[in-house]
Amino acid sequence: MMKCHYCQREGTIFIENLGYWTCEDHFERYFLKRVDRVLRKVKRGSSILFGVSGGKDSVAALHSSSLLAEKYDLKLGAAIVYTGLASDCLEIFKSLINELGLKNYVIDVREWGIRIPQDPRSACLVCGVVDRYLLNRYAIEKGYNYVATGHNLDDMAYFGLNNLINHSLDYLFYQYDSVTPPLPEYKMAGKVKPLFWLSDADALNYIKVKGLRTCLTKCPYEGRDKQAVIKPLLYQIRSRWSSSLVNFVSSLRKLAKMSEPPPRKINLCEKCGYPTSGRICAFCRLREKLGEEVL
Repeated sequence: MMKCHYCQREGTIFIENLGYWTCEDHFERYFLKRVDRVLRKVKRGSSILFGVSGGKDSVAALHSSSLLAEKYDLKLGAAIVYTGLASDCLEIFKSLINELGLKNYVIDVREWGIRIPQDPRSACLVCGVVDRYLLNRYAIEKGYNYVATGHNLDDMAYFGLNNLINHSLDYLFYQYDSVTPPLPEYKMAGKVKPLFWLSDADALNYIKVKGLRTCLTKCPYEGRDKQAVIKPLLYQIRSRWSSSLVNFVSSLRKLAKMSEPPPRKINLCEKCGYPTSGRICAFCRLREKLGEEVL
């Protein structure tokens, strides 16, 4: 029988990033401690709009943050960017929001003239553009300081390696952190990633320990992008050296802070007035391509 690293009771949960077993009580303490490590960096009294898909990561991020919100006087809300395809995810979202008693928003992309393409090579790109734009826009228009997402440590390790491979260093300088500040003059909400120091498995174990529901519908293109190649490699490395992904992410953050960041160019889109690096933002270009007017 495996024993808890902290109390020597039966260990039922293995924590990959630490390399040892814990009981459920100490796992929950471990989980909330790492969420707390992120939320303490958010300005006290701020408001955060959580993007919730209904999957394990976003549900775990919102639920755990709700347990710590009072400590930092944080005001939480939640939004789901809904494509019309996964009704069970919408039901899970509504159920969770009712349980937590939060303000919520259902953002139907079809009302914005968006249809997710069937080609997996472009579907992920479209989803990414749409999610980022609409969550930021709703946060700004509804008066939230930050947008929170369910991105976890495994995602951050993947993003870090992928951006190094693609030589996309701007991401590492300006977005590769658990909390980034709001830029209200550019209509940019800050970003919060409560699960920044927690793994995929940690999120799943939290869901099980707390008895939370998540939707079963998966993206039809899951496993058909670069993550399907890179993430298994990262998992293999961690299986041999438990702290490797934590160290990798920490090292990239430190290197970014030690270096001179490249100039950052932020404009306001000529069509919608939201931030872009060029004249027209990616969301408006996407809508133009689909033949829709910009709202």
